Amino acid sequence: MRSPTPRPSLAPILRRSPPRPCFALAIAATLALVPIAPPAFAAETPAGQGANGQGANGQGAPQVANPVEDFNRTLGDVKRNLGSLTGRIEQSTREIEKQTAPDAAKKDLAELQALIAEALGAVSDNGAVATLGQKVIDYSRAKQRQIEAETRFSAEERQYLLGEWNRIGTEAKKATDDLTNARGEFTKLLKTVQTRSDYIEELQALNNAEQMLQVIRRLADDIRNASSALKGFIQAVTPPEPGT
Repeated sequence: MRSPTPRPSLAPILRRSPPRPCFALAIAATLALVPIAPPAFAAETPAGQGANGQGANGQGAPQVANPVEDFNRTLGDVKRNLGSLTGRIEQSTREIEKQTAPDAAKKDLAELQALIAEALGAVSDNGAVATLGQKVIDYSRAKQRQIEAETRFSAEERQYLLGEWNRIGTEAKKATDDLTNARGEFTKLLKTVQTRSDYIEELQALNNAEQMLQVIRRLADDIRNASSALKGFIQAVTPPEPGT
C-alpha cells in the first residue's frame, strides 16, 4: 500500500514574507485625527474701498464739502479783492489824469530846460568853469615868485621847488586847454537840445502815453482777478440742484 504524499508546509513562506498592514485602515485613522476647519468667508467691503476703509487707491474717502466753510472762504476772498481793487482804481485814475493833463509834457520839458540853462551858465566863457584853470595857473606863478624871493632854503632846495612849481604851471595850462575844449563841446550840445525843444516835448508826450498803457493793462489784470473771486463766491451762495 502506497503511503500518502506529505503536504508542503507554509511556515517557511511566512517567515520570509512578513504580514502587510492594511493601508486603507491606516489612512482612515490618520484623516480622522486631522481637524477640519470650517470655510472662512471674507467680509464684504464696498466696491472701490479697501478693508481698512480706504479707497482702492489707498487714499481716504473724499470728505463732503461744507457749504458754510466755502461761503466764509469765498466771502473773505471777495472782500480782499474788492478792497484792494478799489485802491488800485483810484491810483490808476490819478496816474491817467496826471499824464493826460494838457501841460504834462510841457512841465517835464520845462524842468529839462531849467537844467540846461543852469549848465550853460556854468560852462559859458564867463562862467565859473572857465576861470578854474586860470586860477591854478596864477597860483603856480605866484608860488614861483615866492620861492625865488625866499632865503630860508638852500640853493638845491630852491632849485627843486622852482622846478616843481614850474611843472605844476605847465600841467595846469594843458589841463585848462583840455577843460576849455570839453566846455565848448558841451555848450554846443546844450544849445542843440534847446533848439529842438518842440520835438522833445512831443517825445515826452509819447513817453507819457506808453506809461498810461501800462497802467491800463495792470488795471485790466486786477479786475480779472477780482472777477475770479466773484465767480467763486457766486458758486458758494448758489444752492445745489435737487438730487445732487
